[in-house]
Amino acid sequence: MIFTPNDLKKAASAAMAELSSRLSGRQGGVATYFDIFLWKLLNRLEVSESLHGWNVNPQELSRVTKVLQRLRLRASSTDTARLVEELRWLATYLESRREGRFVPYEARRRGDDARGQSDIRSPERMMSQGQAACLTWKGSPLFKTVFDFAILPMLLWELRPASVFEIGSGTGASARWIADIMDSFGVTGQVYSTDINPVSEPHAGVHFLTGDSRSPTTLFGADLLRSAPRPYLVIEDAHINVRNVFLYIDDFLIKGDYFFIEDSLLKADDLNTFLSERPHRYVVDTRYTDFFGRNATSAINSILVRV
Repeated sequence: MIFTPNDLKKAASAAMAELSSRLSGRQGGVATYFDIFLWKLLNRLEVSESLHGWNVNPQELSRVTKVLQRLRLRASSTDTARLVEELRWLATYLESRREGRFVPYEARRRGDDARGQSDIRSPERMMSQGQAACLTWKGSPLFKTVFDFAILPMLLWELRPASVFEIGSGTGASARWIADIMDSFGVTGQVYSTDINPVSEPHAGVHFLTGDSRSPTTLFGADLLRSAPRPYLVIEDAHINVRNVFLYIDDFLIKGDYFFIEDSLLKADDLNTFLSERPHRYVVDTRYTDFFGRNATSAINSILVRV
C-alpha cells in the first residue's frame, strides 16, 4: 500500500508525536542514535514540505526532482537526491510500522518483495556472530548473532517461559546462557536442550538430552511436551530434517507459545511450506524480528507466536 500525501503527512506527524512522548516519558529525555536520526529526518522533511508535498508517487517525485534542480540556489543536486530518497525511506518505514506488532507470515513475505528481506546485508550479517572469534558465554563459543544475543533476553523477560526447548545443543553454551539469564530475571523455568551428541557438563536449570532430528520423536518425549509448564519457548537450531521437526513440535504448541527458528534463510523452503499449510496458526512477532531494523536477526520472519 502506498501512502497518499495527506496520509503520509499525518503518519509523519504521529511519528514525531510518538517519538517526543517516548523521549520525555519512558526514556527520561535520553535519545537513541535512531531517535536522533529520525527526529532530524522528520524535521528536514517538514521544513521542505512545499517542495515535495509528501508525495511518494514515482511520477510526482520525478517532477519534484526537476523542480528542485531548477532551484539550484536553494538545493544542490546532492540535496535533491537525498530529499527524494529520504521521503521514500520514511514512507517505507512508516508503512512497516503501521502493520502492527503481530503480522501474518504471508504478509511478511509480500513485504520482503517490496522492501527487501533484511536491513542487515552481507558482509555485516556474516560478521554478526563475531569476526576474529566467535561470540562466547563464560568462555564457551556461543553461536548467536549479536542481534539475537540482545533480542532473546528481552523475549525471555517478556514471555517468562516456564519451559525452554532447544533443538541443537552445540557446545551447550546457548542453553547455559539462557538458564543464566532466566535465573538473573528470577524466572522459574527449565531448559531442555537436545543434540545427537549430548553435552555432559551439568548446569543448574538445564537438562541436556540425547535426540536426533532425523527422528523427531527422539528430540523430546511426547509426555514431556504435553505436561511441561507453560508458556513454551522452542528454539530450533539443528538444520536437519527441519520440516518434519516443525511438524512434530507443532503438535504440542498452544496459544501464546513461541517458536524461534534460527538461520531460517537456510530453511526457507521448509518454513514456507510448513506455514503455508497453517496460514492462521502462527504470526511473526515483529517487535523482535525488527527491533534493530527489518529482520535484523538470524530468525528471518521466524520468531513465531502460536495464536
